[in-house]
Amino acid sequence: MRIAFTGTANSGKSTMVKSFLHTWSEYKTPSKTYRDVLEEKGLEHSSKTTTETQTAVLDHLIDTIQGKDLKDKYVYDRCPLDAVAYTMWANGKGIEGFTDEFTENQIAMSRESLRSLDIIFMTRFNEETMKVEDDGMRDANLEYIKEMDNIFYSLYMQYMVHADADVFYPKGDSPCLILLPDAPQARIDLVQEYVTPEGTMYGEEESILNPENIEQLETLVKAQADALDKEKTQEELMKQFGIEPQAPKYDPYKIRT
Repeated sequence: MRIAFTGTANSGKSTMVKSFLHTWSEYKTPSKTYRDVLEEKGLEHSSKTTTETQTAVLDHLIDTIQGKDLKDKYVYDRCPLDAVAYTMWANGKGIEGFTDEFTENQIAMSRESLRSLDIIFMTRFNEETMKVEDDGMRDANLEYIKEMDNIFYSLYMQYMVHADADVFYPKGDSPCLILLPDAPQARIDLVQEYVTPEGTMYGEEESILNPENIEQLETLVKAQADALDKEKTQEELMKQFGIEPQAPKYDPYKIRT
């Protein structure tokens, strides 16, 4: 099993990885991170990112998840989808070098590499409950964090609505993409619905997606559902990357502003 946590900075990914490793101690996580790569090469990052930075980050994230034995159990703080999100942001801002061709190439490389993952859990940033921390490697600008959060959410929406479109996810061989709630304990509870105590993925007969449990699941989702906030920024982003602006039948989380 190879599991990754994805999402914008300050959304609790690293905390979730630590909690995951505490619960599933048989899992490993790479000792070298993308941050180490940036420090080694002295590269700018976040809102000051460059094509050199994004290439180095994507290459590292791809190398990290590929080549693992299928029997090994790994959990990752970020995955190639993260690199794509930041490249999309830079492309949208018109930053030098982030041409459509560069962005499309990054998306294609990431898409193929995602075949190496089994589950991706996405965390979101909640301005009301989450604190913005500046650790020297994160961009603590609130507006930037919120912009990135919306981009990650658009990637989730593409998975929910058009996962088989072969744009961001490999057709027929995509990992599950699960959007986590905001509360820390609720996040762990949801992860436990997909990962067994032994660290494997639940089989169809055990899954919460079993037909016998669908009615209960839909009731839970409906209770948590918010109306989808179709902001102009999201619509433009989805249009730019060929994602039709429609929502799944049920979606418990709205775009945050």
